[in-house]
Amino acid sequence: MGKRLIAILALALIVGFAFGPAYAEVQNVKVSGDINILAVLRNNFDLGNPPSAVVGYDGGGSPSGPVNSTKENDKGRFFATQTRVRIDADLTDNVMATVRLINERNWTSETNSNTDIDLDLAYVTLKEFLYSPLTLTLGRQELKFGNQLIIGSNNTYTFGAVNGVPADLSERTSFDALRATLNYNPLVIDLVYAKASNNDVNSSDDVDLFGVNASFDITKMLNVQGYIWDRKAKNLAAPAPDTKDDIYTLGTLVTLAPIEGLKTSLEAAYQFGHTRNNVNVSEKRNAWALQALADYTFTKCKMAPSIGAGFTFLSGQDKNNGWNQMYYNEALNPIAYAILPFTNLQVINLRASIKPMEDVTVSAKYGNYRFAKTIDNFTSAKFDSNGNRYVIACSGKKDAGNEIDLGVTYDYTEDVQIALNTGWFLAGGAINDNGGTRDATQLIGSMRVTF
Repeated sequence: MGKRLIAILALALIVGFAFGPAYAEVQNVKVSGDINILAVLRNNFDLGNPPSAVVGYDGGGSPSGPVNSTKENDKGRFFATQTRVRIDADLTDNVMATVRLINERNWTSETNSNTDIDLDLAYVTLKEFLYSPLTLTLGRQELKFGNQLIIGSNNTYTFGAVNGVPADLSERTSFDALRATLNYNPLVIDLVYAKASNNDVNSSDDVDLFGVNASFDITKMLNVQGYIWDRKAKNLAAPAPDTKDDIYTLGTLVTLAPIEGLKTSLEAAYQFGHTRNNVNVSEKRNAWALQALADYTFTKCKMAPSIGAGFTFLSGQDKNNGWNQMYYNEALNPIAYAILPFTNLQVINLRASIKPMEDVTVSAKYGNYRFAKTIDNFTSAKFDSNGNRYVIACSGKKDAGNEIDLGVTYDYTEDVQIALNTGWFLAGGAINDNGGTRDATQLIGSMRVTF
């Protein structure tokens, strides 16, 4: 059988060389992209905790990566550029190809590595495949469902900053995935398989994601979604503990826009499955999440003021009752998004914005963070510009902190947007200061040009 297969492949190769390459006919090509320039000032993202040699573990039992080794790592002062170029090609009426290249780099130093162009998107879309309701999307693509509480970014479990750009600021969110979409309007069903993580050294340590998401428009104002996702993760390589996670996330999202300008949503999810720890003991997982959001825009007012509120609950903190953060993409507040893991939290958000001028938007956001269960320490959620995470010591209380964010955005032209955002995270009684200040601050100026 093996020799026969080799012979067939060899024959196919000979035929390919004999007849030359075949090129798909291109009906239309669109080139687009954006350039985002950042100026970042950050201070005390370790919340006053001293350097630590401990490597923590996230809510899913995965190693959190290195932690800070020098006190200077709690500061960030740098410029960065994020560049993306996208090509969309229509090959035939129902066949499209998309490629997007990306470069993200800190200006601190320039090397051959940080000026490389990386692959961000590379997928083919086949519409009406076999029959009209079916669309296939194959290759590296973005997966965003609902409010992205569960699935939104493959950056959740990243193991380092990219070219000195902190992980929470990175625009890399794509998955290598196969997606089948069945559109039976008003019912849309997505079936997904993704290779969320690929370990080149230990091939058995890959992370695979399977899922089904069904969306149904009951009316123009009311949409209901139901989903189930299965995240299979292994970690069999030393020195990390030998662990296996098979996590199922079952949930529903209801979105309602009862009147003009008002958008509301309620999402509830339950996690179950099995975890095998480093002593080969299998335990059941039992965790859940709840999120309620409401936003109202005064559409008939001249300055278009808007207000909003949200409540998010993520169970925790012990390994099997703690919420696994899956592939969320929700920055409820930017500093908390960079520091706090997306598990074992109870968050209340308030937000508002107004347009004092036609091209200017002023926004404010507040977040109150409490731990669902008291803990001794946690590992920061994302990587800083040095590729490190922090281990923050806690005092056995639940008050994690409060965050206030202010922002101003100026639409210089239709293609150029200039923004200034500042934030202040006031650590609560649950955070040990170890003799230092516990508050974190940041100031980010940006200019984005789209084309």
